[in-house]
Amino acid sequence: MLAATTELLETVPLADLSVAQILEAAAVGRTSFYEHFSSKDDVVVKLLRSVSTDIAREIEPMFARGERTPQEAFHEGLTRLIRMWERYAPLMVTGSVEWPAIPELRRLWLRIHADLTRRIAAVILADRESGLAPPGAEPEALAAALVWSTERALLVSRTGGVPALPRPEALVEPLTQLYVRAIYGPDRS
Repeated sequence: MLAATTELLETVPLADLSVAQILEAAAVGRTSFYEHFSSKDDVVVKLLRSVSTDIAREIEPMFARGERTPQEAFHEGLTRLIRMWERYAPLMVTGSVEWPAIPELRRLWLRIHADLTRRIAAVILADRESGLAPPGAEPEALAAALVWSTERALLVSRTGGVPALPRPEALVEPLTQLYVRAIYGPDRS
């Protein structure tokens, strides 16, 4: 049912998707569906919850920098984030578009973004304390602005219509520059 829902979201917006379509695509009965899910929205929430764990693991290079420069770490982490976004594109677009309207999805989407914001804010704070990053905007606010800007840029690049953002992969360099310059100042390259 999870795979069938993901596949259906490629062509059918969540608002137009029905449980009957999921049942048909998954070749399961209504009883089986309702043993695991309360609604089509519940399927999306459970899918996103699972995917969020994969994404958190994939973007670890942004936080476990090791010997990499901040630019190298953010470049690798953002590259991986964009790959994950593309891997789960129908689901990610659905989450990005539908989170304001579905209470459980809203809670999950905001938690995912808050967790990422917290982790980036910790990097900003640590790098400021070590002297690697200069003082600036409050770390949590700066991190939140970066996270939500990334989410919106990914949505726009995936859904099309903006020639400057023809595909998500085109975001790696601009987002890396945005993060590095916002955190470390304009002299970082």
